[in-house]
Amino acid sequence: MMLDQAINASGTVHDRLTGRTVAILFFCAFFMLIEGLDLAAMPLAVPRVSAQWGQPPSAFALSLSAVLIGIGLASVLLAPLGERFGRKRMIVWTGMLAAGATFGTATADNVSAFVVWRLLTGIGLGACLPNVTASVAHIAPMHMRARILAIVNTAIPVGSVMAAMIVAPVVRIGNWQALFVIAGLLTLIAIAGLVILMPSHQQAIPSSSTTTRRQPSASPLFELFLPAHRIKTLLLLGLATTNTFLIYMMINWLPTLLPRGGMPVDTAARLSGLFQFGGIVGGFFFAYQLDRGRAVGTFVGGYLCAAAGLIGIAVTAYSGTLWALLLLAVGVGISGAHIAITIFGMIFYPQHLLSSFVGLSIAVTRSGAICGPLAGGWLVAHVGVGGFMLAALIPVALCIAWVLIIGRAERTGIMALPTITKENCDRA
Repeated sequence: MMLDQAINASGTVHDRLTGRTVAILFFCAFFMLIEGLDLAAMPLAVPRVSAQWGQPPSAFALSLSAVLIGIGLASVLLAPLGERFGRKRMIVWTGMLAAGATFGTATADNVSAFVVWRLLTGIGLGACLPNVTASVAHIAPMHMRARILAIVNTAIPVGSVMAAMIVAPVVRIGNWQALFVIAGLLTLIAIAGLVILMPSHQQAIPSSSTTTRRQPSASPLFELFLPAHRIKTLLLLGLATTNTFLIYMMINWLPTLLPRGGMPVDTAARLSGLFQFGGIVGGFFFAYQLDRGRAVGTFVGGYLCAAAGLIGIAVTAYSGTLWALLLLAVGVGISGAHIAITIFGMIFYPQHLLSSFVGLSIAVTRSGAICGPLAGGWLVAHVGVGGFMLAALIPVALCIAWVLIIGRAERTGIMALPTITKENCDRA
């Protein structure tokens, strides 16, 4: 079966949105939004805590990294347990751990306490978020699954933007601790909604179609590397890691790099946000095309759009309007693909492996998130704006290569898709 014929297949058939499904999806998106706010709270709090405690901001470096370490460890070690014990159970208990650790962060009175509480927050989030994503994939209607996943996943950066908007008034009311108290309270509200609305792990979400449930594997994470899934897992992780390397290289260094091309510092800070805004726009475009079975062509087109933007910035003199449009194009292609890659990968696995795949992807792509800024820092130290943008074309080309290899592997039967029903094929 061709990929373009089966792009919507992931093991369960739902052909319409029920009221209960809409409510569950709302609380899943709300949960993601609040966790985006939580993740942004610590970087926003550091300047205020640093001034209050009389310590340099660099003293909080491990506190900022601790949540990412926790997410990486839990996403690969704990998230797959959702396949065995039930996703609802994992979402509730690990979500409560994240909420409790967020409240604990508000009580911290030294740097070591920050590190411990943020590590526990990361462990809760790393175990919880992949199961939320897998649950959304399970209940979303087949013909709009990618778009719904895009909406839910985009809620995390939206929550980060919200955090930046509310930080000043919140700190005036309750000091920096209020950021974490609010994030913890909202997390509990989201969990309460999911406790009430989500069926237990033995039940299926009501729909007008019947489904076939597969029994969980004794070791879903190990199963991802068995012969039936090994090649697809390695190829998809290669694409995701390369794109993560690229996006973190751009995000971390654009505000520093752009002023070297003649852009005012304040303008560079604002226009760097266009890269992320382009990702939101691009993410929905990618998802719309995925729902219509246009995966490979859409990814290649997106990366070519990004390449055109990179080349445009490299070869043109600074112009506010032109560079803004070019940065938007780069964001649509790179940041938009970042949102869509996990959605793309999920079609290749049966339901009982979704949480494990998402968790493994989060953990493995941390290497790209670490190496991207390091590579960008080396480039900033040795080349100008043009050289940086042209160097970024190398990982863009590698991403295109990954996508083409995945498409070819599927067409030749190397990457087998899950068994799906004729109704799925007709709908796709």
